[in-house]
Amino acid sequence: MEPAKAHRTLTVVEGRQENKKVIDDFKKAAEDRGWGFSQLDGLNSDRLARFDLSDIPLDYVVYRNLTKNNYTESERLLTFLKQNHKIIINADVTGARASTSDKHFQQGLFLLDPFLKDYALPTYEAKNKLNVMSYIKGRRVHFPIVLKYRYGTTGKDITLIKDESDLEKVKDFNDLLIEQYIEPECDYRVFVMGGAAIGIMRKNGDPDHPEDFVAWSAGRSKFIEDDPDTIEILSKIACRAADVSRLEYTGVDIIRDAKTKKLYILETNYAAGWMNFTPVTKINIPDLVLDWIEDRADAREEPIEKSVKKYIDKRKKYLSKTDQKLYEDILAGKTEALKEAEKKFAGKEDKYTYNTGAIFKKLMSAYQDPSNASNTIAEIESMPLSWAGNYIGPEVGTLEEGAILSAMYLYILGKNSKV
Repeated sequence: MEPAKAHRTLTVVEGRQENKKVIDDFKKAAEDRGWGFSQLDGLNSDRLARFDLSDIPLDYVVYRNLTKNNYTESERLLTFLKQNHKIIINADVTGARASTSDKHFQQGLFLLDPFLKDYALPTYEAKNKLNVMSYIKGRRVHFPIVLKYRYGTTGKDITLIKDESDLEKVKDFNDLLIEQYIEPECDYRVFVMGGAAIGIMRKNGDPDHPEDFVAWSAGRSKFIEDDPDTIEILSKIACRAADVSRLEYTGVDIIRDAKTKKLYILETNYAAGWMNFTPVTKINIPDLVLDWIEDRADAREEPIEKSVKKYIDKRKKYLSKTDQKLYEDILAGKTEALKEAEKKFAGKEDKYTYNTGAIFKKLMSAYQDPSNASNTIAEIESMPLSWAGNYIGPEVGTLEEGAILSAMYLYILGKNSKV
């Protein structure tokens, strides 16, 4: 008989009243599985300065927004959680939390990635009229453009600028960004959880008024995306966007150009809601978040081999059929599958111990000669868990990569134990 698991309490750090439904959904998901629930919307700054937090349940945390404290104090709480090895979602995001919600910063991250740069949307700072016109004259963007706030949400306060006369009407350029206008065929919301795209919703706006950004953002009509090719490319884009942002849980918004059919990433959302998503897709996001937390908690009490296999087996349904087969082939010892796996890691940095390219090379060598792999196994098992929840290497940010590395590890481990 397995020992009873310790009682767990989920704490959601969120104080914005408009997100009460999010809090209520997390509470229900926690209570349905016998967990306690706590909401944290702010902390006494003196207590926080002393890290006097022993009476607050902080072992399993979904960190969204500490609204009653300033940015520095929010970072202090995050530092406490990370240094005390708490299980927390979206704590170690790229560029810190203030930057990750900055749309200009986001597009810069996408441009840095060899794959995502083709899906980045041209975005620049709109300091004043002359600055905006310099981008027009330099052919960085062209009319029509949109002006939007750096931290804006839900399609609000976005202005379509069709020509220079429209630009004359703008009085305040503070915190505005220039973005190339894309006439939408549709928008997509892709939810990513632990490096896997768990669901995709297609949103249509008002086709007679494509400049109505609120209609497109909210979705006048909404559907589950069911085209396999579209699902595959959207999943890859969204998972890589979450990866470069270091977001375990996020909603990624993507737009399709009505004329060129090209896809562009609009933004990632580190505190994404699901009010429109769940009724359409029937996917319970809080339940999946708690699954992720439970897996991380269980991994601290289970052998790594069991944790790795359980994690991938529960999530491989999110992989494409091709990647599912690749996982099974590698697990079965089919060496020809390694050629396909190599393509997945082509161009990955391999000069650091924890880079996915370096880990793949170590496992490749051991896979080809499992009898001499005991040192490799020990090294892999000594690595920290991936921030994304995958179990082989801390820098593994997508389930696609994690599944390949996990299959290699499990095959090597099985062979090594028989030697």
